[in-house]
Amino acid sequence: MNTKQLAAVLLVVSIVLIFQFGMSLRTRATAAASQADAAVVEQEKLKTQLLAEEELLDDLRKQSSDLTKFVEDWEPYFAVLEEQDEAETTISMAVRAADMLNLSQRYEQVPHTINNKSNDSLPILVRSSLVFDDSYPKLLNWMGEMERIEPTMRVGKVLLSRGSRGNDVKMELVLEVPLRAKSPKKK
Repeated sequence: MNTKQLAAVLLVVSIVLIFQFGMSLRTRATAAASQADAAVVEQEKLKTQLLAEEELLDDLRKQSSDLTKFVEDWEPYFAVLEEQDEAETTISMAVRAADMLNLSQRYEQVPHTINNKSNDSLPILVRSSLVFDDSYPKLLNWMGEMERIEPTMRVGKVLLSRGSRGNDVKMELVLEVPLRAKSPKKK
């Protein structure tokens, strides 16, 4: 082979290699373009799904707005008491402020169950057993004041009987104050 023939063969091989390289680049470009198109289609699907989910979320927020407002209104009352001492002090100070004849008072912690299932957010109740011997209006006013002071409290038991003096009433009362689950201590 002479140099002209060798140059022609090299030229043909170079053209074939350049053509193959160009075809592979075109194949890659086509694949990248199809992936980009698929990504655009997927993006549109996800946008549509996001809009539907946002509408559903808005509907759920509208439906639960009353419940959410109720929880927000009551949250400060539940957030106040975490310790048994706080509940005892609240009740004792209310008795002292009303200047009522308190024959006895006893406090204990008991598990808070609703329909025999434990309550995770309010796991403990402080149960206070109180016995008063005082006038009927004074006792009722005190119970109303306790509802204002501690709205999460509930009355477990009330027994009324004749008091030691003429118009007095002896009232045996069990009050239950739910305690919030203790928040973890920061170190």
